[in-house]
Amino acid sequence: MPIILGALPVLVCGTATLAIPADRYLVVDQLQNVPDGWMRQSGPATSTPTRFWLAMRRSNVSQFEEQVIARSTPGHPEYGRHLTREELRASMRPSEQAAAKVRSWLEWEHVPAESIEDRGDWLAFTIPLSQAESMMKTQFSHFYHSRTQTTTIRTLAYSVPEDVRPFVQLIQPTTRFGSPQAQDSPETFVPVALTAEDLAGNCSRTVTPACLRQLYGINDTEIIPDPRNRLGVSGFLEEYARYDDLEQFLAEYAPNQADANFSVVSINGGRNLQHSLSPSSEAALDIQYALSLSYHASAVYYTTAGRGPMVQESGMLTRADSTNEPYLEQLHYLLDLPDKDLPAVLSTSYGEEEPFVPAAYAEAVCNLFAQLGARGPVFPASCPFVTSVGGTEGMDPESAISFSGGGFSDIFTRPSYQDADVTSYLQSLGNIYEGLYNPQGRGIPDVSTQANNFVLRDHGEWMKTGGTSAAAPVFAAIISRLNAARLEQGKSTLGFLNPWLYSLKQRGFTDIVDGGSVGCDEPTGAQMATPDLRTLLTSLHSSLSAHDLEKTTTLLTQAKRTLLQQNALIPTPTTPRDLLPLAREILELGALAAIRQTDAPGFTRYYQQLQPFYDLERDSRESSSQRSKITGLYLLLLLSMGDSTSFHTVLEGLVEEASLQGRSVEDDPFIKYPVELERNLMEGSYDKVWRETNSERVPGEDFGLFSSVLVGTIRSEIADCSEKAYPSLPISNAKNLLFMDSEGAVIEFAQQRGWVLRDGRIYFPVEPEAAARSEKDILVASGTIIENAIGYARELETIV
Repeated sequence: MPIILGALPVLVCGTATLAIPADRYLVVDQLQNVPDGWMRQSGPATSTPTRFWLAMRRSNVSQFEEQVIARSTPGHPEYGRHLTREELRASMRPSEQAAAKVRSWLEWEHVPAESIEDRGDWLAFTIPLSQAESMMKTQFSHFYHSRTQTTTIRTLAYSVPEDVRPFVQLIQPTTRFGSPQAQDSPETFVPVALTAEDLAGNCSRTVTPACLRQLYGINDTEIIPDPRNRLGVSGFLEEYARYDDLEQFLAEYAPNQADANFSVVSINGGRNLQHSLSPSSEAALDIQYALSLSYHASAVYYTTAGRGPMVQESGMLTRADSTNEPYLEQLHYLLDLPDKDLPAVLSTSYGEEEPFVPAAYAEAVCNLFAQLGARGPVFPASCPFVTSVGGTEGMDPESAISFSGGGFSDIFTRPSYQDADVTSYLQSLGNIYEGLYNPQGRGIPDVSTQANNFVLRDHGEWMKTGGTSAAAPVFAAIISRLNAARLEQGKSTLGFLNPWLYSLKQRGFTDIVDGGSVGCDEPTGAQMATPDLRTLLTSLHSSLSAHDLEKTTTLLTQAKRTLLQQNALIPTPTTPRDLLPLAREILELGALAAIRQTDAPGFTRYYQQLQPFYDLERDSRESSSQRSKITGLYLLLLLSMGDSTSFHTVLEGLVEEASLQGRSVEDDPFIKYPVELERNLMEGSYDKVWRETNSERVPGEDFGLFSSVLVGTIRSEIADCSEKAYPSLPISNAKNLLFMDSEGAVIEFAQQRGWVLRDGRIYFPVEPEAAARSEKDILVASGTIIENAIGYARELETIV
């Protein structure tokens, strides 16, 4: 996707250039589009200090990873001998050439030496965004995620000098958008009123520690507590483990562990607030089951702050919702610990979908997991050097649960410890799913445990939940018990588990052969689907009208699953004809819901899915759809994203179709609105755009949402140029210049940009290169603003 401002009239602001020619820069990573669920917003304040992690390439990565697997394989001469911190650091040093080249580049770019942290093959450094944009030839923006309601600072591409590129694996946070999320079931956490049957532990309806001990044969044993048997639990996303909830849970469901407790370690400013009103169900689930099932383990809750790259001048996080790289912060912290303080097991109930994680980032982080595995800890999570835990449900039989993920990686190749089992499994499949997965990829999960109907205590309330986030602490607790037994016998902890797990040939495990997701049989499927879809459609209309977007999203998922089962998600000759209008209407409602969630990628997918249905509609000359509205919204979205090429491609098709029918595209108010806005933008008439987006001519509420994004884009461009044109402006003049309704709105906008407010004026940050600009340069930039901000020339002349 092109940069947002690419198709708008450019305000010539003037930028400083590096001494290194631009053609000597090579791209390190580039995204073609903004990732699903994210929407670009205004640019951040260029003075924002940002902490970056740079991973240097090493030539011995594969040899090191083979060594980790060998040391973790029973029968190997060095099995169980974990590397010390110093041994690991020695093996992780990059080549002298790589270190010198990267250090020279940072010095050339005036990165403060005191801000650089050397972590072997990784470097961390903190610089303002303006400096990062200059040295990486990029532009950062704010991006908003509608589902999680978080904002982060990212870019779509970045580059480094040609002679530095061979030694740089990645620099983050740049192009990695995803943030960890708890691996919950679709129902997530549901408050419940527990019955006497639940409290007694009826395992057919409620999973408790007693149920799990019975199912997996976990018996209490007399083992002397060993401080080396440290059980770590990862905490992300401002989830806080509450001591009083743990005490009440253990008293009810694990009285034999009533004295169990945990300590807290803060990473990167992470907190563990005991009186926060925010839900902490994931933290409660993890810590309560890890402690109730382990035995005398030294439990530690590692609370890691961060979702993106925003820090104060002091280096501390600005607020809880800032988003530093939480995985990188946690992994580097753990790798830096002395051997005696390292956890023997770390339970992580958070994950991200592989398609949305840059491959270079995934590989670099996975190598960090390998480094930790070489020192001893084991991680129930997902990559060849961690143990992936899936989910089951039921007791007799225990069966695979419908929402537990599994399959084969498109990033990581199959590790050697999986060869025998995966090869046998693929042979049993034959060619039934050929082409739908990567047969050479790393298979997941490695193990599974119960993952549904778990009872927990959060904020003094009993709840039930499910998900592989419940399975991870269960398996971690089991491994903690095994580590305790090994330590008592004078052996080392198990360390990286996977080679040992696969060497067991399923001894001690139950082969899960039941369960999974099923659809309807073909002969009766369409007959069953039609009434269900009509019911869902009615509910969708109601929830969307009531602005209940959470319910709408759930209903859309159910409806699309039904359409997929009936071969109606994409129309084909075999699709039942009575399903076509239902399918089209469901997708249209999905498109409108995506707009109201400001989910631009989601809306784009719905628009593309609707085109085959609209083609059928044109052929039949029947029109009962919302095609004009959806198309007009798509044009407005393209305009707000600066995608001029796609805008005109769609418009040309509409013009041709309208001419064949003897009419003009501007006869349609839904199409006329974005066309007029685009015309005004090309003229540089920002004042007309602002008036149009605030007039009665806006076709409807949904258009108003994308119109606001468009105005925000224009406002950010004017703000960028104002920073370069003027040392300061009166707030009253800035209100007119930025199309603000009040001076209060100007003040809020100025604070977001990092501008200084004093004595009724806005003072713009002065960067070193800007301080040396000539009066002529400033006048040229000022004149450009005057020329483009038509309608406000009088105010601007006063300012000049």
